[in-house]
Amino acid sequence: YKVKMKSGDYEKTYAFEIKMDPNLKGITKEDLDEQFELSNKIIGKTTAANEAVIKIREIKKTLGDAKDAIDDYDKNINPFLNELTEVEESLYQVKNQSNQDPLNFPIKLNNRLASLRRSVESGEAKPTDGAYKVFKELSAELEQHLGALKAAMETQLPRINSTLRDTGVEEISVSEE
Repeated sequence: YKVKMKSGDYEKTYAFEIKMDPNLKGITKEDLDEQFELSNKIIGKTTAANEAVIKIREIKKTLGDAKDAIDDYDKNINPFLNELTEVEESLYQVKNQSNQDPLNFPIKLNNRLASLRRSVESGEAKPTDGAYKVFKELSAELEQHLGALKAAMETQLPRINSTLRDTGVEEISVSEE
């Protein structure tokens, strides 16, 4: 690694190496690499869950903004919105308003992934078999919810976009990033 030190007219780049804490006993570099790899996989899953929630909220906003222009909104749009809401509420706790609300409303998938990541990253050690098992279960649950979102988009979005086109509202894109 390199670090650039700059103060006033002084500027110099120094090279440095990160080494394991020599006080760690019974832990190998491979153990820490494995911890890092699993943590990054968890981050990827958390990101996918959060991006799905953001996409759902963008779609809801677009459709909400167009509500007055769409005939039979309740009949034509609400079933789609209900499917999106079901996925959103599976991924993210939408009812929390205050610091006490987590006591009243259960955590959702993105929080469970974040908790797993904290567990994996706490301390310097190889991830446990249990951490891998939980990661596998949470990943499967995420894929199920993302599959439901994809199915709703594929089956209902063409009709929704046709309705939006008819009202002069910009269509909802289905870009997969």
